Amino acid sequence: MQPAAPRHVYLNLDAIRGVAAISVMLYHFSPFLADGKVLPSSYLAVDLFFLLSGFVIAHTYDRKIENGMGFGSFVAIRLIRLYPLYLAGTLLGFFYLLVKNRLIPAEYMPLSEVGLQLTTGMFFIPLVSDAYHTIFPLNPASWSLFFELIVNIAYVAVFVLLSRRMLTGIVVVSLVLLVAASVFAGTLDFGMTGKTIVSGLPRVTFSFFLGVLLCRSMARWQGSLGFLRRGLWVEGAILLTLAVFAIAPAGGARVVYDLAAIVIVFPIMVATGAVAPTAPLLSGFYGWLGRISYPIYIIHTPMLMIIAGAGKAFSIDPFAHHPWFGIVMAVSVVVIADIATRVYDEPVRRFLQRQMQRARAVA
Repeated sequence: MQPAAPRHVYLNLDAIRGVAAISVMLYHFSPFLADGKVLPSSYLAVDLFFLLSGFVIAHTYDRKIENGMGFGSFVAIRLIRLYPLYLAGTLLGFFYLLVKNRLIPAEYMPLSEVGLQLTTGMFFIPLVSDAYHTIFPLNPASWSLFFELIVNIAYVAVFVLLSRRMLTGIVVVSLVLLVAASVFAGTLDFGMTGKTIVSGLPRVTFSFFLGVLLCRSMARWQGSLGFLRRGLWVEGAILLTLAVFAIAPAGGARVVYDLAAIVIVFPIMVATGAVAPTAPLLSGFYGWLGRISYPIYIIHTPMLMIIAGAGKAFSIDPFAHHPWFGIVMAVSVVVIADIATRVYDEPVRRFLQRQMQRARAVA
C-alpha cells in the first residue's frame, strides 16, 4: 500500500463531488425547473460518490489501519462523519409528515406508521416493502448512505485480505453482477427500492473497491501521468462530469452508456483529480464545494418534500412558476447546506471527536 498523496487530491476530488451533489439536487428538482429532466443521467452521481469514497478512504485509512486502527475506531469515525447530517435530514422528513398530517387531513398517516419510519430511519434500517417508494421514506437519498456504511464496514472488516489481487477479483465479480442487473433493469438507476435493494450491493461494491484499487495503484502510474500537471485538466474533468449527467441515451444504449460512465469515464476523472494540481485561485472554491457536497445531498430531498407539501397545503402551484421557483429552491438548499455545515455539522462532529478521544484516553 502507498503513502499518503498530496493534499491537493482532496480539493480536486471534492470539487468533482460538489458538482455531482448539486447535479443530483437539480435532477430531483426537475419538476420545478423545466418540463423535462434536468441533467437526466445524474443518478450516476451515486456511482461517482462510491468511487470517490473508495479512493479517499483508502488514501486516508489504509496506513492508519496498518498501524493499528481497530474496527471500532474506524466505524466510530465514519459514523461521526456521516450521522449528524443524516439525522438532521431524517428529522426534516419526520417534521414534514407531522405538518402534513396537520394541514392535509385527507392524506393523514397514522402516528404508528410515522413512528416506524422515524425509528427505522434513525437506526439505518431499510424498509423493504412495496408499500414504500424508497427504503428510507423520510429521506429518500439516504439509500446510498446505507450502502456506503455497509461497504465501509466490509472494507475494514476484511482489510487484511484486500490485496490487489483480491480487490481485482471483487471488482470483476461485482461488475459481472452489475452488468446482469443493469441489462435486466434497462438502466443503472436501482438500489433505492425494496425490489432493487439486492441490485444495489454490486453497484456499491464495484465502484467503492475500484476506488480503493485505483488509489493503491496511483504510485505506479504517476510517471506516465505527468502531463496532467500542466493545463486545465481538473476543470475539464468537472465539465466532463456535467456532460455525462446531461446526456440521456434511449433504449438499449442506456445500459451501455451507464456502464461506460462508471467503468471508464469516472475512473479517468478521479485519476485526473488525484494527479493534477489545484489552481491556487480556485482552491478556496473547491474546498467549499467539498464542504457543502454531503449536506446538499442529504437534506435536499426532505427540503423538496417540505416545500412541495407547503405549496399543496396552501393551494400554491409551484409548477406554474418554473424555472424561477426551482432556482430559488435550489439556491435556498445550497445556503441552508452551508449554514448547517458551519453551525451544526462541524461543531457536532468536533464535539463527538473530542468525546471519542477522551474515551480512548480513559481506556
